[in-house]
Amino acid sequence: MVKVNVEAIVLNLTTNSPVVILKSKEGQILPIVIGIFEAQSILLVLEKSSFPRPLTHDLTKNIIKNLGAEVVRVEIHSLKDNIYYADIILKKDDEIKRLDCRPSDGIALALRFNAPIFVSEELLEDAEIIKYYEGKEFLKSNDLNKPIGEKEAEEFRKIIENLSAKEFWKKLKEE
Repeated sequence: MVKVNVEAIVLNLTTNSPVVILKSKEGQILPIVIGIFEAQSILLVLEKSSFPRPLTHDLTKNIIKNLGAEVVRVEIHSLKDNIYYADIILKKDDEIKRLDCRPSDGIALALRFNAPIFVSEELLEDAEIIKYYEGKEFLKSNDLNKPIGEKEAEEFRKIIENLSAKEFWKKLKEE
């Protein structure tokens, strides 16, 4: 597992779908399409904002804390049929529980608990961006240990803003 941070949330202008961009310390990027409400929930934490009343993830955090537990980490571990799967790891006293969750919900809760987010190495390797999309260069590093530069990250952001998840996965499978 590789620790990642939330780099950004961008909007795919073709589908109007939010995409959360996770980035490792080494510069590996994993884009995940998420729902609008989950994007809003994540952005609220990133921007240190709040609503007057608790949103779903705030309520979930309150429930977990009031039951004497805490989120210790979130693991995004697999991809099946173009759907990412994740687990929230909870701890209460000396007991550890692993709960299935959507990555977006896991990310929203991890941010609220200041818990780390991890992605399997295999997913990061599989998400290595294809070389081209309609004649444009994509980010692709032959050296997985080499971080991408700011210029490459900006080019990637521009490309994915106008790329639907369906088109992305279609091109990825062609490689």
